[in-house]
Amino acid sequence: MDSRAAKCPHAKESAAVEVARHKWTLAGLLSQRAQEAPDRPFVDVVGEAGDTFGQVHAAARRWAGLVRGLGVAPGEYVATMLAQPRMSLHGWFGINAARAGEVPVHLDYRGTYLAHVLNTTGVRVAIVDDGYVERFAEIADEVPLLETLVVAGDADAARRLPWRVVALEPALAVADPVDESATLGQSDISCVLFTSGTTGASKAVLIPYGHIRASVDGAWPPGDLGPGDAYYSMLPLYHVAAKVAVGAMLQAGGRVVLKPRFRTDEFWAEVRATGSTCVCLMGSMTGFLLDQPPRSDDRDHPLEKALIIPLPHQLDAFRERFGVRVRTLYNQTETSAPLRSSDYDTPDYRACGRPRPGVTCRLVDENDEEVAPGEVGELIVRCDEPWTMMAGYLGMAEKTVEAWRNQWMHTGDAFRMDAAGNYYFLDRMKDAIRRRGENISSVELEASVCEHHAVLECAAVGVESEYEEEEEEVKVIVVPQSGVELAPADLVEFLTERVPRFMVPRYVEVVPELPRTPTAKIRKVELRKLGITERTWDREALRPARGR
Repeated sequence: MDSRAAKCPHAKESAAVEVARHKWTLAGLLSQRAQEAPDRPFVDVVGEAGDTFGQVHAAARRWAGLVRGLGVAPGEYVATMLAQPRMSLHGWFGINAARAGEVPVHLDYRGTYLAHVLNTTGVRVAIVDDGYVERFAEIADEVPLLETLVVAGDADAARRLPWRVVALEPALAVADPVDESATLGQSDISCVLFTSGTTGASKAVLIPYGHIRASVDGAWPPGDLGPGDAYYSMLPLYHVAAKVAVGAMLQAGGRVVLKPRFRTDEFWAEVRATGSTCVCLMGSMTGFLLDQPPRSDDRDHPLEKALIIPLPHQLDAFRERFGVRVRTLYNQTETSAPLRSSDYDTPDYRACGRPRPGVTCRLVDENDEEVAPGEVGELIVRCDEPWTMMAGYLGMAEKTVEAWRNQWMHTGDAFRMDAAGNYYFLDRMKDAIRRRGENISSVELEASVCEHHAVLECAAVGVESEYEEEEEEVKVIVVPQSGVELAPADLVEFLTERVPRFMVPRYVEVVPELPRTPTAKIRKVELRKLGITERTWDREALRPARGR
């Protein structure tokens, strides 16, 4: 085992890696760490050699020089579509060191979804793996602002496209190192993350450095993590949770262990091999881990702390079997963990916690009037410090004003609060669907379904998942064109080539008409209550699903 993977005590007394609590920025704190402890391990990628703070900083400076050499000005945005975690991390830090903002693109995006990201952010430069070049070729006529495509790997296939094409590796090798992180402040934008659109297209969330710093402190309170910790992160870096994992270990002076995808059968072996002491798990992941056959070494591992979102109903079984301390929180891409459990005492798996220090929360009705304890209301949030939540939706001023109406951030989620001040998430007031940790816009999925020649109209809803009660499976209810037969399997095959993998519906039901309100709006509440019926087709079973 690598010596760095050995479980070691916290070295909080070390002046070189003492926990930084000032108002840091990512690129700025990386520069500080590289000066203080250049040889200290910072990033491990599962199955690969690790990087020290000094090595990551050197790579970031090269990336910054590349970005600046391509003509990217401070305050501009650069899109990345990179599958390798190390390259993605170097690119993020480098783009920031050049005082630009990163736009990490979901690796499943293609077609209109990819074009929407590029056009909304107005990027002139995109840095992509050679395996994604063909996706850019498909939308060449739809992204008029794109000028330069930087290709990691084989750039030859891209040279037929109507943009300047740059081979990444040779360009990095000759780039002059740049680091302008000292001029960055809390209000500057580190990245733009796309979140689910519930009444239209997905929204581009502007993430300032203050937002990332507050999210780290919200997820992991001061003193919870230290230089001896290793954070096992299994989400790609276009997820806010992965960004927080990197920021947390940068602040703590510890190690972040990157893996782009969760795999149940590899989890505990990799935790042991990497010496990982903390992790963030989506609620459904705990179910997958508990479904594995019990082993005599279930408690023989270095993992001490788990942040689980949301808490699973098998919380007690998870704690007992694996001997891990558990805490939780509530968050959105736009916010910075406004609710969290007070410590590792989480007796009720249904609770999200209480407002963290520096945050004020209220539950309100449709007129923003506060509701009484025990009543259902929308959660709205304020922070004491500026720039500690999103800076707005890029290119969507009306949506920004709507979200921040009355100077409160409106989450769109329904909660209730008990007499002790604990908050309980109840449902989404929006029509987003949450599947395997991804938020899905029902509006966008419905638009893709309706592109099928046999579809007249449809509705997409989330239905109960057998894996975790807080997670959902995607169901589409479809009305076919008059006189046309619609085969569910054909529709799913059609969607597989057009939408991100996580949006492909598991369930399809063909109906003669959709239920509507008196104002002709589709009654999705009724469709959700209907759930799975005898007429529902299940792509996993390849036969009609049994009604519940």
